[in-house]
Amino acid sequence: MPYYQTFTYTNPGSATEPTINLDPSIAPFNAFILTTVTGTVSYKMQLSLNPMEDGDTNSIWVDSTDIPAGTTGGKSSALTVPWAKVRFVFASGTGSVVVQIRQGLSIN
Repeated sequence: MPYYQTFTYTNPGSATEPTINLDPSIAPFNAFILTTVTGTVSYKMQLSLNPMEDGDTNSIWVDSTDIPAGTTGGKSSALTVPWAKVRFVFASGTGSVVVQIRQGLSIN
C-alpha cells in the first residue's frame, strides 16, 4: 500500500508548522502533495534534503516553486527529487488547509 499522510491546519494565523517527513528511500522517488483551502489563508511550502534527525532548526529549507509564498488557494506538487521533509509556513490565515501527501511503492 502506498505511503499516505494527511494534516489539517485550522486558523493557522502566522506560523511555521512542524516538519512532515517523507521517505526518500523509495526508488524511484515520487511524492504527490495536494492542498485544499477553505477561508482566507496565505501560505507556502518549504522542502529540505536534511534527514529527520537534523531537526527543523538545523535544516536548510528552500521554498517550493509549485506552492510559493503568497499561495491562497489549493495547489498541488509532484516531487521527483528525493526530498527528506516538507513543512508549511503560514503568513496569515483564518480557515483551514488540508494537506494530503502520497508516495508510491518502491520497485527495488
